[in-house]
Amino acid sequence: MTTTAQTTAQNNAPRASRTLYWLECKSELLKAIRTPQFSAPTIAFPVVFYLIFGVILAGDGGEGRATYLLATFGMFGALGPALFGFGVNVANERNNGWLDLKKISPMPISAYILAKLFMAAMFGLIVICMLTTIGLLFGGLEISPARWLLMITTQLLCAVPFALMGMAIGFRVSTEAAPAIVNILFMLMSVFGGLWLPVTLFPEILQQFAWVLPTFHGGQLALVSIGLSSASSALTHAGLLAAFAAVMALLAARNYRTMTS
Repeated sequence: MTTTAQTTAQNNAPRASRTLYWLECKSELLKAIRTPQFSAPTIAFPVVFYLIFGVILAGDGGEGRATYLLATFGMFGALGPALFGFGVNVANERNNGWLDLKKISPMPISAYILAKLFMAAMFGLIVICMLTTIGLLFGGLEISPARWLLMITTQLLCAVPFALMGMAIGFRVSTEAAPAIVNILFMLMSVFGGLWLPVTLFPEILQQFAWVLPTFHGGQLALVSIGLSSASSALTHAGLLAAFAAVMALLAARNYRTMTS
């Protein structure tokens, strides 16, 4: 190969890499949209629950309740696609041999992971926008654009640890077991983590239990982002959530190595 050809190939490599990542992200998003058993409940559940708890049952405290639950149900809506997108979809792709095919292809594993994160973020964004629209139209919601953008950023970032958790599950468990495990974890962590109702309404023992759940810390950070008080400092919640993310990342890496060995 001549020097000119080598230079041209080197210059085109970053562009080809960016194209590969974008195509993988686009493919993952389209696949999720075209899978109604994933897309429909992922969007519908948070919207219906917010409509019930944040609007219909809001009573006299409608505005305050709609604002509070926008943060917590927005967190619920953001972590759902992250947890299911990795936990269930990765298990299915591993069982069907699709993950093996991707491993022997030129595509790096980082593109595979980034594409699923992109898909989860897009679904989370759709859900949060729908919740905001419902709150503004029917719940008396008042939130500044700056606070809203900060809330969305916080919720999507807080969903990353749950994507790592889903990855650890997807690399390890069978296709049959993954949906049950993810559903149980998702519902229990959401309810007892205070994403549906404030943990202050729970018995004292459940209020203490909430501190071991990452959903609790994600919800508290979302509340801080819109100017509401939290159970502790934002730094404490962020540190505990980061620790959970680190543990899940290590577990996912170990399960991936076990799967490929």
